[in-house]
Amino acid sequence: MKNVLFIVYYFPPMGGSGVQRPLKFVKYLREFGWNPIVLCPEPGMYPYFDESLEAELKKISPEIIRIRPKTLFHLGTWSVSAKKTQIPNILSKTARRFLRLFMYPDNKKGWIKPAVEKGLEVIQGRKIDLIFSTAPPFSNHMAAAQLSQKSEIPLVLDYRDLWLNNHFMDDMFGWQKGIMKRMEKFSLEIAQAITGLDSFMLHDIQSNYPEINVTNYEVPHGYDPEDFSNLDNKETLDYKKGKLNFLYSGIFYEQNQPDKFLSALKKAGSRGAINMRDVHLHFQGGLDERIRKFLVELGLKENVTDYGYVTHDVAVANLIKADVLWMVSNFKASHKQIKSGKLFEYFGTGKPILGLVHEGASSRLINEYGAGFFGDLTSEEVIIQQLESIYKKWKSGSLPQADQEFIEQFNRRSITRDLAQIFDKISSQ
Repeated sequence: MKNVLFIVYYFPPMGGSGVQRPLKFVKYLREFGWNPIVLCPEPGMYPYFDESLEAELKKISPEIIRIRPKTLFHLGTWSVSAKKTQIPNILSKTARRFLRLFMYPDNKKGWIKPAVEKGLEVIQGRKIDLIFSTAPPFSNHMAAAQLSQKSEIPLVLDYRDLWLNNHFMDDMFGWQKGIMKRMEKFSLEIAQAITGLDSFMLHDIQSNYPEINVTNYEVPHGYDPEDFSNLDNKETLDYKKGKLNFLYSGIFYEQNQPDKFLSALKKAGSRGAINMRDVHLHFQGGLDERIRKFLVELGLKENVTDYGYVTHDVAVANLIKADVLWMVSNFKASHKQIKSGKLFEYFGTGKPILGLVHEGASSRLINEYGAGFFGDLTSEEVIIQQLESIYKKWKSGSLPQADQEFIEQFNRRSITRDLAQIFDKISSQ
């Protein structure tokens, strides 16, 4: 069996969406001839910890090498008894916004040097056939590129988000983007291949660096069927019988708020097209004070239940219990690439999905899903029409069924098999 050195920052016991992709790759890679050796930091200060993901990791029992990097998120957590500290999400957001002005490629910069040093130790003591990095944070790619350069071991860079055409870059100055572009160019010049979630993402990278000839592969997000089993009594969703139960799963980013959905729903109710006494909105991930005030202004407070942050197993159980799942990707229309891993977990439920997104990769998949409703964010009227359509179909008992063949292509096991085949090609060159 070949060994692949995984350079990862977000990993259990951390929670949140960034953990899912590397965890599931690690879970299934050994079935396809690759043994992952995970190099990651101790969690330090972080907004979310997930006991269910930590339990899954223990069951998989991969080889994990944790180090204590010199990042601001690890100050005060150097004692053995204080390896993880939960911090408020609002503090995390504020720190990210401030540090973005001074730290490149991101506020995890202090992880790069220790990761390279420990990675070289691992490489000297083990036969490593490939280095794999998944980002963000893009400090992972910098560390992996330096390791590959020093060891001459082939490198695959995985993009969950774009480096340059990323919503976090929208408010950066040109000179800051120039620094980022030089860093990304360095990483790409070292890499033998890159993987990305969709063709939009891969095309964007190629267009920014036409002079770099690096092989690219589409490796989408997915869902794990095992996450949807053994969930008895896990759900916390207070299902309202006789009502249409909408569920949103996840946190709301600064540029990615629920306002358009809520305003459209309110207008549909005011027109009489939807009886608001028939509708209940569930949120798991947490609503901030601004959103709560907005709900009061719209008169929707009594239509809402907020469960805050829940562990992954509870989140999945709640997805299965709801009637309709919805998501929003209200970033700039230029961000056509897929911005949310939750969409694929939604697919795994087979439930109707309302996707409020710009035209792009996500809207294409929602249309192919078979039980999807696409609400174009450029038109509130379109969103209202989709909400009215969902309501009418629910009232008549005719909500659509998902295409099971479409869903199966996003099975985490088969996606990991495809990744292993990419590893085979790159390592044999």
